[in-house]
Order: sequence, then structure tokens, then C-alpha cells
Amino acid sequence: MPNIDPLTYIKTVLAKEFASPSHPPRPSGQPRPSLLITLSRDYGADGEAVAHGLAQSLSLPVYDKEILDKVAASAKTDKFRFEAHDEQSSAGLSAFLYSLVSGNPATLRDYRRHLCEAVLETARQDCLIIGRGAHLILAGQQRIFRVRVVGSKAVCARRVALESNLSAAEAERKVAEVNHQRHQAVLDLFHDSIERCSLEHADLFDLVVNTDHIPAAGAVAVVLLAMRHAGHLAEAPPCLA
Repeated sequence: MPNIDPLTYIKTVLAKEFASPSHPPRPSGQPRPSLLITLSRDYGADGEAVAHGLAQSLSLPVYDKEILDKVAASAKTDKFRFEAHDEQSSAGLSAFLYSLVSGNPATLRDYRRHLCEAVLETARQDCLIIGRGAHLILAGQQRIFRVRVVGSKAVCARRVALESNLSAAEAERKVAEVNHQRHQAVLDLFHDSIERCSLEHADLFDLVVNTDHIPAAGAVAVVLLAMRHAGHLAEAPPCLA
């Protein structure tokens, strides 16, 4: 049996899915449902590459730190005041870092309110949002597909070491630190309003992809196939059209 490249195989399956008569095309003139993806990721798991691959395949704008610009505009302050908190929160972080206007200290609830407003406003259009707890803020919307990209600490550390020219030990420490910060930020922001908000709860996502042995391009194809079966893609994406 000849060796088949897994990515080629997945793309072939995906192309056949869209060609299948069991999935008829949308009737002419019927509006296309909005397309909204959230993507949460472990540090070093190639989540950003997966996000941009999906965005390119589906012709979607990507929002990551751009959300901070909207938060800052809503709060009428500079976004630098949020960056230490955003996905890098800790229980003892000074209230100064939550300051929103004119030096007045703001609570986590204030920050969360501005963040939710920014995410909800962004989600009015087709888009892909990276992080920011968007999978929680937008939960319950039928048109959303929530992806989480994960990887083992060892594999993620190897990638980080190569990309950042760090030693293996330094890379492992950085992966552990950033992942802890991201998890803690979600807990700090949402634990008082969402009982099960930890990123460790796989059921908060529609698909969890481990990229230890799957390249980013392969993960993109897996997500597209899952979205197809979940009813979010009625027509072939541009990459297969």
C-alpha cells in the first residue's frame, strides 16, 4: 500500500465531503449564515498558525490583540494598561493595571465588561477571534465554532526553543509560565459568573486538536472537516473551490 501524506488525505476527504450529494448546496438567493470561529491555544502549540490558516482558507479577518484596541477605545484609555492583565493575570496583580480612565482603579468586572462589549461587537461580522475568553463570552450562539489547540509541554517547548533561541529548560519554563498565565486570566475574569470556565474543560469547545503530531496545515484541514459535519460550512471553502 503506497504511503499517503496525511494532509493530502484529509484535504481529499474534505473535498469529497463538499462534493457529496448528501450535502446539497444552499438554494440560490438564500443568505449565508454568519461564520464565527474562536480559537484558544496552548503556548507553543502552533495555534496562531492554525488560526491564520483557517482565516486564509475561509477568507476571514483575524482578531487577536486588536480586541485590546477596542477595549481601550471603549474605556477611553491606552491599551498598554490592559496588556499585563490580558491573558497574563495573577491574583496579586496591582489594581493600577486595571485602571481604565483618568487613573481611577477599575475592578476585574469593569475590565470584563469592556472586554465582553469588544468581543460582542467584533462578532457581529464573520471573523476568527484568538483567545480573550471569546469562547465563553460568545457561548450559546448557534453560529459559533469553538476550537482549542493543545500540545504536550515537551513538544511545545521544542517549538518555542527553536523559534526563540532558548535552551530546552528555558523553553519549558516559558511554556509552563505562559500557559499558567492564560489559564489564570480566564479564571480571574469569569469564575464568578461561569461555574466551569477553566480551559481544561474540553466540553467548552467544539473541537480540541493536539498538534504534537499534526502540522498546522493538517490541523486546519481537520477543523474544516469538523465544521463541515457540524453544519457550519454548507459550501466548499475557497481553498477547495
